[in-house]
Amino acid sequence: MDDAQNQVLLRADNIQKTYGENEVLKGLSLDVHSGEVIALIGPSGAGKSTFLRCLNYLERPTNGQLILNGQPVFKDPLNPTKEELIQLRRRVGMVFQSFNLFPHLSVLKNIVLAQKLNGKRSGPEAEVVARNLLEKVGLPDKADAKPSECSGGQQQRIAIARALALDPEVMLFDEPTSALDPEIADGVLKVMRDLADTGMTMIVVTHEMKFAERVADRVMLLDRGLILEEGPPEQLFKNPKEERTKSFLQAVLNR
Repeated sequence: MDDAQNQVLLRADNIQKTYGENEVLKGLSLDVHSGEVIALIGPSGAGKSTFLRCLNYLERPTNGQLILNGQPVFKDPLNPTKEELIQLRRRVGMVFQSFNLFPHLSVLKNIVLAQKLNGKRSGPEAEVVARNLLEKVGLPDKADAKPSECSGGQQQRIAIARALALDPEVMLFDEPTSALDPEIADGVLKVMRDLADTGMTMIVVTHEMKFAERVADRVMLLDRGLILEEGPPEQLFKNPKEERTKSFLQAVLNR
């Protein structure tokens, strides 16, 4: 790693989440370095998506704090202000399993509106950025289409462009291909690989083991609300230390 990559961009410190008596996250801590791609894998119900959503406070942690570029994100992590939340979500973008596009707006207007609502840009500048991003995700010809006129894979790429329009420092992906057929998913994974190649810092919850193996710098296996094992993909996939990791990988790789 060079100096830029050595920098801890995002630190999650002792993130806990409980629903009633159900402790979903049991104090997870994570340092994410600038330019790093982290893949979160593990069985359903392990807490992967909940942890990801805690990283931009779509789920509010029961305990713990976030630090971005060395500064705490919130003065009071248990009671963030509206402005603090807006600032966090500008800096930490998120792409969901479902695309969450506004069906009545054109593709271009979906990306422009995201910039306006977040106070990032408005008017002609926002449209220029939106068109450039559609070019980046390979969909410049879909600017005037409605989301319903686009395939699922295209809608997911549009959702990625919309998140990128806010110039985030970190991108979170919550199983972005799980609702897509494998052939269609390839286009989305290519966009994500291209993003990784540009040095975008990314945390990806995924069941795409080949993607995790080829693109991630680090893979983490979550199980029962804990980070059970982590390491570079070549080590975790080929020589896991934990029996639980071995059994999980055996199950998913032998499908």
